[in-house]
Amino acid sequence: MFFENLQNKLSKITNTSLTEVIYKNILINSKISKKHLSIKNFRGKNFNNSKVALIVAGGPSLRKNDFRKSIIKFREKFYIICADGTLYYLLEKKIIPDLVVTLDPHKKRIVRWFGDKKLSKEDIAKDDYYRRQDIDLKFRNEVITNKKILKYTNKYGKILNIAPCTSSSKSVVNRLVEMKSKLYWWNPFLDNPQKKNSLTKKIYKINKLPIINSIGNVGSACWVMAESVFNFRKIALIGMDNGYYIDTPIKATQYYDILTKTFGKKNIKKFYKKIYNKKLKKYFYTDHVYFWYKSIFLDAVKSSTSRTFNCTEGGIIFEKPIITIKFKDFCKTELTK
Repeated sequence: MFFENLQNKLSKITNTSLTEVIYKNILINSKISKKHLSIKNFRGKNFNNSKVALIVAGGPSLRKNDFRKSIIKFREKFYIICADGTLYYLLEKKIIPDLVVTLDPHKKRIVRWFGDKKLSKEDIAKDDYYRRQDIDLKFRNEVITNKKILKYTNKYGKILNIAPCTSSSKSVVNRLVEMKSKLYWWNPFLDNPQKKNSLTKKIYKINKLPIINSIGNVGSACWVMAESVFNFRKIALIGMDNGYYIDTPIKATQYYDILTKTFGKKNIKKFYKKIYNKKLKKYFYTDHVYFWYKSIFLDAVKSSTSRTFNCTEGGIIFEKPIITIKFKDFCKTELTK
């Protein structure tokens, strides 16, 4: 109940300003999206008989457990849908995802996942988002890593399928267009479209693009794509932690910055929760946002007819009906059937 109350309080603080940013981005992108495709172009394409959907999310388990050898070994069996933040992780080993999903409206940070030609030392000095967090350590060497990402996305951009949400920032969209990637647009689910003054309904009338409920973050949005757009009956997850390893400093958690700015540093630990993953027999911990994301993700999985396998080998998502299994074991048992 404490985490739920905290989420409601933070939502009241952040939602108004964030919605304004999102709506502004949507209006701009509604014009641009007409030059590209819609995510509905994938509807009706059936991969069920030959492929398994592999969701590559950006949790800390990706660097703790390097899954790429197994992905390469069984590449032909997978339809890979990855979060924007894991594109470099895959391209570094010449693994080309089938679809990349991006949705965050931040005007400067997210473009870095695709390479930022305008990145300056001043930008790096102002924002410690990448240096502070418990993500791929390569991102802490920001100048060098940015150059490498630019190299890979320039090389592979033309063969990438990317699904940008209309909430995406101008900097991200410009970069995707520059990469010459094939774009498949979609709208975010912002509120109840049945309500009289629904913003979701309003933006649909503007651009007629499909509305997709991301149920939290970009990782869960990838799962929604696999389950609802592509209709995969078997979905495997890696990097879907929704939490942190127990030895991760609180300062390295994603929402530490907004929590301290909103509530102060005093008693900051009360905003975090330790959870025992009984499948892995280990403790992890999470914050209010990821705890909420986990709850709504589980609700979605429970209402789905697809089978979801969490092969993350870390994090806080382990309850039924999700099947927890090591990635190598999943590849051996589920891909050979």
